[in-house]
Amino acid sequence: MKKTLIIILVIALLGIGIGYFIYESGSYVAKVGDEKIKNHEYMFFLLAQKITTESEAGATSEQGKKQLWENAVEGEDPIVVVINQALENAKEFKIQLIKAEEAKFKLSEQEKKDIQEYLDNMLKNESNIAYVKNDLGLTLAQFKDIVWKSERAGSFAYYLMDQNSDAYPVTDEEAKAFYDENKSYIDEVTVRHLLVLTEGLTEEQKNEKKIFATGLLDKINNGEDMSALVIQHSEDTNSKESEGLYSYTYNDELFEKEVTDWAFSAETGETGIVETQDGIYVLRLENKKGFEDKKAQITSTLKSQKLNEFYYGQLEEWKNNPEYNLVKNENVLNKLTERVFSK
Repeated sequence: MKKTLIIILVIALLGIGIGYFIYESGSYVAKVGDEKIKNHEYMFFLLAQKITTESEAGATSEQGKKQLWENAVEGEDPIVVVINQALENAKEFKIQLIKAEEAKFKLSEQEKKDIQEYLDNMLKNESNIAYVKNDLGLTLAQFKDIVWKSERAGSFAYYLMDQNSDAYPVTDEEAKAFYDENKSYIDEVTVRHLLVLTEGLTEEQKNEKKIFATGLLDKINNGEDMSALVIQHSEDTNSKESEGLYSYTYNDELFEKEVTDWAFSAETGETGIVETQDGIYVLRLENKKGFEDKKAQITSTLKSQKLNEFYYGQLEEWKNNPEYNLVKNENVLNKLTERVFSK
């Protein structure tokens, strides 16, 4: 009797072990080091990549999507391309989490609070819930798991960049060179304008409008409140709320070229009249910002670029480490992929 009981227990334990192995082997699509890319993680990256690819290809109809996935592009099966990109994204995701764990990095209490509030607010909306369940094919628990892990990975990236910030200084020469190459996107003017429309008028009517605009300019030059004159006389109704005041760079193309050219060649406080196809602009340059005004912003931009390059270089180094080679669980990977592309 005792011997029989032992045999039964051994068989039972073996059954549990085999069942656990079957469950475990079916719960992930690949391994990165000792970390598993779980089924729901792969599904998230696969569906996200699929949706992105369809959007970029302009495939909005069912027929368009069918054609996209059935036709090779430059000799490559588009489904295979999407699978590989999804696995690559999942691998990056896992490596960052591995490195965060190694560094004992944790989200701050404020970050945790913000993430929870985001999830609570997002999942109050029935359409968002439907998107998670139907479009992404995830349970709400799986979606929350992805969000928490993604936020930890992203926050870890910023943490690592901050830790290495001093190693990537930005010199004045670098800032000036960047400014010189991008001046039309950086220099900024603030202009107050009053528009008198002339489109479709006769020459005589246009001359009358010009005399009127010149009179307004004289009032401004004599100290009258230009804001009040804009509200009273400007025929650009969209600008009355801002009292005709706009700030923009040369490349913003906010106004006709003639107005922009005047603004960037004028000095602060200067007034003038500019005629365009649409009408006559009465203008005053309120402010102008150049390199010295934007130097801190430029330096910050270049610093961010350098730190991003550092981090993605580090990520590439981790990805190329044989320790993190991707080992596929082919059966599960193929089943999940087939499920997505057979819809």
